[in-house]
Amino acid sequence: MIKISGSMASVAMIIFCMTLFNITGGGQSAWADQAGTEFNIKNEGVNKDNIFNLIFGGAPLMPTENATVIIDAYLDENNNQQWDSGEKSLENTVLCVLDEIEYALPAFIPGLENGTNYALKCTSNEYEPSLKQKNIFIKKRGEIIKIDVPCRVPASQTAMVTSEAE
Repeated sequence: MIKISGSMASVAMIIFCMTLFNITGGGQSAWADQAGTEFNIKNEGVNKDNIFNLIFGGAPLMPTENATVIIDAYLDENNNQQWDSGEKSLENTVLCVLDEIEYALPAFIPGLENGTNYALKCTSNEYEPSLKQKNIFIKKRGEIIKIDVPCRVPASQTAMVTSEAE
């Protein structure tokens, strides 16, 4: 009986797995290739460049590999496009659409892909958002983008308030 030390056993196991992979063909059969072309199946998935990915599979995406967008709306009373102290937050009155999903503000939107451009559109029935449409480009992984949407009372409502006061 041959006795193998711990590190030698690891090397032997890797060589055995590589040999087994080569003997079994290590790839798809001819019928799988034919079925793939017939049904337009793309063979994307785990990158099997090394033995560890073959045995254990690829590493899952880390949460920091995606970006997060935080959107909030406020009533800009002095029209300076900055959120000053005393200006109130507008909760559940402004709706924004990002990646074809509608969000009531304030919104926390995680999981946006790196290197992707998203179109943001904001609307409201009660207020007039000064930011109607904006393109958001995720340029680096783990990025956190904070967007404040300044809103004002529509001119039609302010005219009605002043005429009622007279």
